[in-house]
Amino acid sequence: MTKPSWAARAAALTARKPLWAVVGVLAVVVGVVIGLVIRHGQDKGSPYDKAPAAAPAVTAKAPSKTATSIHGFRLLIPSIGTDAPVFPEGATGPGGGALTIPDDVHDVGWWDGVWKSPSGTDHEKVAAPGQPGVALLAGHINSAVQGQGALSRLQQLKPGAAITVGKGGKVTHWTVTRVQTVLKSALPDSLYVNHGPAKLAVVSCGGPFDSATGHYLDNVIAWAKPRA
Repeated sequence: MTKPSWAARAAALTARKPLWAVVGVLAVVVGVVIGLVIRHGQDKGSPYDKAPAAAPAVTAKAPSKTATSIHGFRLLIPSIGTDAPVFPEGATGPGGGALTIPDDVHDVGWWDGVWKSPSGTDHEKVAAPGQPGVALLAGHINSAVQGQGALSRLQQLKPGAAITVGKGGKVTHWTVTRVQTVLKSALPDSLYVNHGPAKLAVVSCGGPFDSATGHYLDNVIAWAKPRA
């Protein structure tokens, strides 16, 4: 049997994606962050050893080659109905800041290593999907204005589920190994690794919703390894 093309698989997934009811959509997306804090300079150690005591001087550098390598990519997770475009996203803040997530909750962001601060712009070495280290993707679960997000069912993902990231003939295939829920203030350092075996981490909000702040208290992380 001939395997369907990437475009055909994406079209089939889109066609059969159910209109999942948005349960408990309380969060209005006012900002574009999900509380995922990136620590500047952490990916220069082994593996992201320890964050420096003080933020390193920020200097302008030429963009890394990976910064544009993800344009046109899509994230497909058939078991939870995810079919979303992926866009490069940076972080803001000196020494440590929040990863920016696309305004549209139907899109997903890829941490591209670009830092922006009042001092200028810096570029960290990070992994794109399939490269050594952890490729970090993040998105919203819902919005009171826009409805369900691209990762609305991420916490329902099970080990063994398939994930595909890419476009055309440039596609990487992954298998989910575990799904964990952590406090936003306790994200594991293992998210920020730029060498070693290729891994994929897909992150969104989860856990209890704080109506006072309008934010979820936890992050859900789906870890995946290259499909054998």
